[in-house]
Amino acid sequence: MESKTFEDDFLKDLESLSREQQTSVITYVKTLLKKNKGNPQRALLTLAGSFDTKDAQEISEAIEAGCEKTDKNEW
Repeated sequence: MESKTFEDDFLKDLESLSREQQTSVITYVKTLLKKNKGNPQRALLTLAGSFDTKDAQEISEAIEAGCEKTDKNEW
């Protein structure tokens, strides 16, 4: 039954997205299903254009902010 619950939750969440967001989800799922044998760069190219400028900026800022920090108690 876990699978059915997951499917129901997924579909419910998918329905709450805008049409544009739903298209992005489907595009992403299709990239996961594609086999990119022999050319790892091809996998990256399938994601080209999936982030808008705002998203890319937020990701860049998060990387900049997070990559400079160290946790001395981590080890």
